[in-house]
Amino acid sequence: MQHHYRSRWLWAGMLLAAISLAGCGSQGQSSAASTSSSIHAALPSQTATQSPQEQGQTMTIYVLRGEPYGVVGPDHKHHDTIAPANLVLRQGVPVTLTIINYDEGAHTITAPDLGINIQIQPGQQQSNDTVKPVTTTYRFTPTKTGDFRWYCTLPCDKGGGYWAMTSGYDGPDQDGFMAGYFIVIPNGSQAL
Repeated sequence: MQHHYRSRWLWAGMLLAAISLAGCGSQGQSSAASTSSSIHAALPSQTATQSPQEQGQTMTIYVLRGEPYGVVGPDHKHHDTIAPANLVLRQGVPVTLTIINYDEGAHTITAPDLGINIQIQPGQQQSNDTVKPVTTTYRFTPTKTGDFRWYCTLPCDKGGGYWAMTSGYDGPDQDGFMAGYFIVIPNGSQAL
């Protein structure tokens, strides 16, 4: 049992390492396109790097289908997961989010206090019960500092009994699954 949880944390760590800082963007644009069909092929090629601030911030987010990729919840079931759930951003620096959806359902990343409502395109269900991932790209520039909670507004996590959609201790949906935070720090901060 301990090994099972350790491997899940290792998996989550690999996803967090997939965040990369580079590129640039503009206010609130989104688009969708297909990508590779294997999450295992996508993860190793991602690296964590940082480029000059004037180029902006680029981050990759993964939407994981409950079975077999989602994080295991306290009920010992796999649940739909958006990972990483928490992102640190710089105020006034353009952000490009590349969101790769390995789930057959559509999702959102909605942060009302930051004015964000990202519509994530669903992955393409295949005849062999796999999902061909689909990529959604969203660009924005955070204009204020603070901690801004996001959550998914669309019903999901059916295979997990919709648990990821139940209210967490600080609002809609479960943190670390279908909810998290945008943490926006001042541009001159040395935190990153």
